[in-house]
Amino acid sequence: MKRIISIICVLTLTAAAGLTAADEAGGTAGAYLRMAPDARSAALGNSMAAVVGDVNIGGGNPAVLPYLKERQFSSSFQFLTLGRSHNSLVFGLPLPPSAGMSISWIHAGVDDIIGRNLSNEPTYEYRFSQNAMNVSFSLAPMPWLSLGFTGKILSENVSASSSTGFSTDFGILLTPFKNFSLGFVMKDLSGKVTWDISAESFVDMQTQQSDYFPAVFQAEFAYLISERYLLTGSYSYSNEIEPEWHFGGEAGIGEHFFLRAGLDNGSPVFGAGTSYPALKNVSTRIDYAFVLPRAGEGNSHLFTWTFFLND
Repeated sequence: MKRIISIICVLTLTAAAGLTAADEAGGTAGAYLRMAPDARSAALGNSMAAVVGDVNIGGGNPAVLPYLKERQFSSSFQFLTLGRSHNSLVFGLPLPPSAGMSISWIHAGVDDIIGRNLSNEPTYEYRFSQNAMNVSFSLAPMPWLSLGFTGKILSENVSASSSTGFSTDFGILLTPFKNFSLGFVMKDLSGKVTWDISAESFVDMQTQQSDYFPAVFQAEFAYLISERYLLTGSYSYSNEIEPEWHFGGEAGIGEHFFLRAGLDNGSPVFGAGTSYPALKNVSTRIDYAFVLPRAGEGNSHLFTWTFFLND
């Protein structure tokens, strides 16, 4: 019985605290999926869903995938305080003549959680992990219009208890004129995970709990100026989360270096990146983002390494 009570307390406290720095959104399920998945997105204020040519953006808006020019593989690692982790892997490729797809994995977790019973006595040390396996596909029926879909298989685990679920995203990308694009995304539609909470020593005592993901609606723009300066912005709305504004800017310095800065719903973020050829048909880009705290949880550092594989 103590273990059952401890597990329920851990689930409740983790959901309330969330994994994201955004205090207004951390108390809802699926907070880790609303964090910037890569360093470039983070440094631009998490406002990248209308930017084309980058496989990392497929998780924010699957409609950008037909505009990939080559196969891309990317890995991201975020260094967080308080025993938290947030990592991702993504692979994407164009499907000529007018489609694209990607497969990605997003992981978040918290270590060293001390469980307590109703008497506030320490019981067990727990680990809480969340995972999303995403498959995205997009088609551009017209040169100025593309439509995308993402299916997410979700799983969460704490101690002997686990949950599974499913969620979907739909995206639209419009390019009314050269170097300017508009993105519209509906995220986590019908998303939920259902917990089967049980105790190893009390297998006959079980309970179920479903955590529903809030649906989020986003409108974004991206404008590339002189092939060197990128401006981005987004607005997101949800019935369960306060509206958010995100802005970012990127400047190319020479051929191989980029400086970035943005506002992630009012919180400043900064970053940089460098790209260079690695092998005959392979080039790479390394990105970094520095994220300031918004809820007293400390600074975080996010690194992304992306490979571009040309035929």
